[in-house]
Amino acid sequence: MKKLLTICALTIALYGMAQQDAEYTMYRFNGLYLNPAYAGSREAISTTAMYRHQWVKVPKAPQTASVAIHSPLRNNNIALGAIYTYDRLGVSNTNNLMLDFAYRIPVGKKKKVKISLGIGAGFTNYNNNLNDVKTGDPGDPSFAGNNLSLWLPNVSAGIYVYSEKFFVGVAVPNLLQSALRKDFKVYETGASAARRYTHLNATAGYVFNLGRKVKFMPSILMKYVPKYAPIDFDFNIAFVFVDRVWLGAGYRLQDSYSFMAAVNITRQLRIGYAYDLTVSKLSPYTSGTHEVMLGYDFDFKGKRVVNPRSVRYF
Repeated sequence: MKKLLTICALTIALYGMAQQDAEYTMYRFNGLYLNPAYAGSREAISTTAMYRHQWVKVPKAPQTASVAIHSPLRNNNIALGAIYTYDRLGVSNTNNLMLDFAYRIPVGKKKKVKISLGIGAGFTNYNNNLNDVKTGDPGDPSFAGNNLSLWLPNVSAGIYVYSEKFFVGVAVPNLLQSALRKDFKVYETGASAARRYTHLNATAGYVFNLGRKVKFMPSILMKYVPKYAPIDFDFNIAFVFVDRVWLGAGYRLQDSYSFMAAVNITRQLRIGYAYDLTVSKLSPYTSGTHEVMLGYDFDFKGKRVVNPRSVRYF
């Protein structure tokens, strides 16, 4: 029991200082989760499914799954997308659905660079079951009878600049700071901080040619919750061999080292796996984190892809 309480305390402490949104190691394959302006950037009807089991062996540790689809329209300046995300942490779970719109502006002499402006709107269903929490006092009023099921609106916005060789994006995925209780007056007294906070995400990456058959791609993800959490960074590198096999590694600041492998089975079908080796205070209690990815780009406008490049790197 003491070990279980220690684990739960560590989990709560670490997540209390961290971002509320779930995180992905293979975020480069799941750009719509971070930024609504990513919609249409793969120049095809693109789908991606991901599943992440964080901190294996820790009771009630986070588990996250998402399914995304996005595509340009016949008017190639406009793109639409949708993403559903399920996230479970402890006795709480959320179901989130976002619909995204992006307007893309080609720039430069050859129009190979696009500036995409995106907005998203949707809702989050937030549930918790505090009655399942084991406490020393079975009658603790902080938990008894406080089960919740809330429907919360959500709005996001972002900008994404990209070409075949690079990407840079900035997004705010939670513009509405919705309270996570039905008693909104609690926040006027400062007695509780249970609400969704505005987040800021920034990403960037570049593809370098290391010869005809090898590409090198460094990338970075910055996550920030103003006033409520320190800036968090993911630093990643990946090598792409013969435009088919991906091998990569990364470091999440003060949290974990990651290792990633992916394969472009065809120009349209891709699969991937990532493993995070925890180095935070939770490391004695977990065997790490597992993440899997499956993606497919459907034929579009009678062609395999609108953009003739054989491989998309992000």
